[in-house]
Amino acid sequence: MTLKILAGKFKGKKLFTSKNIRPATAKVKEAIFNICQFHIENASFLDIFAGSGALGIEALSRGAIFAAFIDKAHSSAHIIHKNIKNLNLEECTRVIQKDAIKAINLLKGTFDIITIDPPFIMFKDKPKYINELLSLLQTKNLINENTSIFLEEPTYSKRDDKIENLTLKEKRKYGSCNLVEYTMKY
Repeated sequence: MTLKILAGKFKGKKLFTSKNIRPATAKVKEAIFNICQFHIENASFLDIFAGSGALGIEALSRGAIFAAFIDKAHSSAHIIHKNIKNLNLEECTRVIQKDAIKAINLLKGTFDIITIDPPFIMFKDKPKYINELLSLLQTKNLINENTSIFLEEPTYSKRDDKIENLTLKEKRKYGSCNLVEYTMKY
């Protein structure tokens, strides 16, 4: 599978990936960046369950100034580092190879845009984990009133959409997945 940057200064550049990574579809990726197109310039971006790092690198290509990547898989962290190095993005990135909840506890500051694209098996095996992760973003002060949080989940997910301290802004269907957007509750 070939992954390419869709827009910005790295438009058309290919990214390294592996068969073990299920990347966000081009439609979902395009939707995320269309929704937040006016907030990406100078943004701080957090890519959770980063896989190849495609979402965070797309954000940097479109004008974000910093991207943090979280993925516990050694193979994914290796690919993310390879993609970052290939595009000379070492100065504006951070890669954390840990479980997402443990990694969030290591972060400081707020993020303008957060993407969460977990393996879909988690929605069967650990649906409460995803909600715990979403709640923790607010508890750890990693979001503010302007932060957009995007969660990609399968359409069969039975996860409870209600998250304390977060507002479900919109849920959009793209093929076999939903793109769920949250913002901070006021």
